[in-house]
Amino acid sequence: MASTAASAPKLVLNRRAWRVLALTLLVALAPGAKAQDGDRDPPTRAARVVDVIGDAWLFDHDTREWVRITRNQTVAEGDRLRTDDRARVSLRAGSTTIWLDERSDLELSQLDEDRTLLQLDRGDVAVRLRTAENAAETRLRTREGTAQPEREGLYRVEQLDRGTKVYVWQGRMRFDWARGAMPVSMGTGEQVELWWPDSPRAERGPLYSDGFGDWVLAESREEGDRPVARYVSPEMTGAEDLDRYGRWETAPDYGPVWIPTTVVVADWAPYRYGRWVWSRHWGWTWVDDAPWGFAPFHYGRWVSWGGRWCWSPGPYVHRPVYAPALVGWVGGGTSVSVNITIGNRPPPPRFGWYPLAPREVYVPAYRHTPRYVSRINDPRDLRDPVTVQRPHRYREVPAAVSVLPAPGAGIQPLPVRGPDRKPDPGWVRPLPVAPGRGDLAAVLPALPTRAVDAEPQRRVPRTPDGNMGWRSEGQVPVRRDARGPEMPAQLPPAVANTVPMPAVQQPAGLPMRTGQEPAPRTGDNMPWRAQQQRDLQQRDQQQRDMQQQREAQQQRELQQRRDMEQQREQQQ
Repeated sequence: MASTAASAPKLVLNRRAWRVLALTLLVALAPGAKAQDGDRDPPTRAARVVDVIGDAWLFDHDTREWVRITRNQTVAEGDRLRTDDRARVSLRAGSTTIWLDERSDLELSQLDEDRTLLQLDRGDVAVRLRTAENAAETRLRTREGTAQPEREGLYRVEQLDRGTKVYVWQGRMRFDWARGAMPVSMGTGEQVELWWPDSPRAERGPLYSDGFGDWVLAESREEGDRPVARYVSPEMTGAEDLDRYGRWETAPDYGPVWIPTTVVVADWAPYRYGRWVWSRHWGWTWVDDAPWGFAPFHYGRWVSWGGRWCWSPGPYVHRPVYAPALVGWVGGGTSVSVNITIGNRPPPPRFGWYPLAPREVYVPAYRHTPRYVSRINDPRDLRDPVTVQRPHRYREVPAAVSVLPAPGAGIQPLPVRGPDRKPDPGWVRPLPVAPGRGDLAAVLPALPTRAVDAEPQRRVPRTPDGNMGWRSEGQVPVRRDARGPEMPAQLPPAVANTVPMPAVQQPAGLPMRTGQEPAPRTGDNMPWRAQQQRDLQQRDQQQRDMQQQREAQQQRELQQRRDMEQQREQQQ
């Protein structure tokens, strides 16, 4: 036995052999790593554009252009927002509210189930955190470091030319330096200016008043905390508007359903009054025109019950998975557009869609894993073979199908003909997947864009005051009183509010009655015209108020400088 062991050959690898072996293993493992990266799911959380004042822009990573954003648009992880002069934006991600001031540049570096990281490159951003869970996962990063809330509250971070300002209206926050130094803690009613000329510096003081701060406090008091946790989670983005624009009932087959009470058009149907916007995460994403039009179009299902459209949120989930649009796609045209008409019959539309009903499985057209499909749908539906194999309920219902009849035209209901009001054969052929970006973009109206090198207007430098230290851009804040501006009341829980539901009469026209003639369409696809006019008037008023506040601020600063000069002369 000893001689056998001694005679066995020994494997000796020199340096070159080791390199060859390592390269071979790397090549062998590369396809597996690439396949694993290709199985990554899209983000399960998303933020909603609640309101836009002025011109705000979203950077398109594919076209390398800035695209104007509107209300109810979706922003997600990796998106970058920019505001022009006299422009402001408010966002909502679950129960967290984010406000962005004019001439600001904000990137959502991370927005998932583990963390919300906001990268502020310029300007001001304020956040309201309603739960300790949201506070623990939220970070606001500037060039000097990272601000981390330690409890729920109302906070503001400003990126200046030579430093960072942190405002704590309510709560407690810790600032961690990017270069490695002892963190700085601050509490309610404090404002801290942080900069690093040759070592870490922190200048504390009471909160001061300015236009953006007053606007944030007013918006925070106005939005309050609306009771949405009865049937859906407060972490469902957009759920805070449901009780203001609708009511809840219980359907025998679907459980709690939400009924909009502000629909005033006879041919209204889900996913009809709005527009499609491309997202690099999910593909074509729906942006609705209704003021409440976010949660019902990205979560749950729509159902025609009792002669009207109702939204079924499905089972309660603490953090439901976001979807770009829960629809099925149909099409009657070909990939090559041929403008030929037969008699008075127009050519069939190239693309159409219809809302998915409860217990109908949504299969995403974008990259995903099987686990993602089970999370975005009810797992009970995936295990039911009857549900999976059943035909889609609203695909053959003309009043439920919306189409794009021609390039650049508005969204229309599916055309019907004959006394039985049936669609033309072949106009509702199911499409296996959603259309690609170039396919649907060829028939959609063009969106306003601007070049990537177009920079927003910078803040106009003011004359610095010699007694104000390092303050960037000569900013001389005006003290309202020794305690700072009016402090908001203690933040109540997200479910503790008694905002009454508006008593709006349900319209007599029921959109799902096939024998009813639809209302004449004006072609502009804007049923919320009265609401939008009020919104425009309100935005104009807000812009005028901002201008008046800015002029008053300058007058106060000028008067303050005169007073300080007089004090110096008297001292001399």
